[in-house]
Amino acid sequence: MIKKVAIFIVCWFVGNLAMGESFDYEEGTHYAELVIPLKTGNKDKIEVTEYFSYGCPHCYQFDPMITAWEENLPGDVTFSRTPAIWNKDYQVYAQTYYVAAALDIAEKLHTPLFQAIHAQRKRLNDPKLMAKFFSDFGIDPVDFAKVYNSFGVRASVQQAEARGRAYRATGVPAIIVNGKYRIEGQMAGSNSNMLRIADYLIQKERETMKSLATESGSGE
Repeated sequence: MIKKVAIFIVCWFVGNLAMGESFDYEEGTHYAELVIPLKTGNKDKIEVTEYFSYGCPHCYQFDPMITAWEENLPGDVTFSRTPAIWNKDYQVYAQTYYVAAALDIAEKLHTPLFQAIHAQRKRLNDPKLMAKFFSDFGIDPVDFAKVYNSFGVRASVQQAEARGRAYRATGVPAIIVNGKYRIEGQMAGSNSNMLRIADYLIQKERETMKSLATESGSGE
């Protein structure tokens, strides 16, 4: 029953987006501009980042929506995730996120990990417990431990902490658009509005990039 409801919500949301409804969103009311913009990976693309944690029930509820939305993003938009690190449990989940990425199984484990924590109520807030969970997906616990404690994973976690401080988000999930704007549920009013505002800001950035390109071209 829960799965059917989730599918209905996603279909309703995607359908509403297809209707092309337009809204006027205001900075400071519906979204916030970051005090210090963050450098993005590709200046020719619009970067969207979900700030989340596997330990967050709101992120679990939001995941089907943002996954469906991400699958329909145009070619000039890239999508990534940054795990929040606010306490010991979130630290384990963040480090686990980068272990999965290093082992190239992040997409495979993403939904099952959310479901294990929130639907199946499994305690995975300890590296040893998480290693056992990974073993169900063919990863040897010894290999998990090596990657979990590796320099690369620890460096990724430190970088995520730095980005998180720059985001200045008061909660998760949050969406960061092109290193400039932060969208949170409290300001947006709902999860679906978060994605509508993200679409609005993506278009705003698209127009800004076109304008800058035109100015650069005319100045040559």
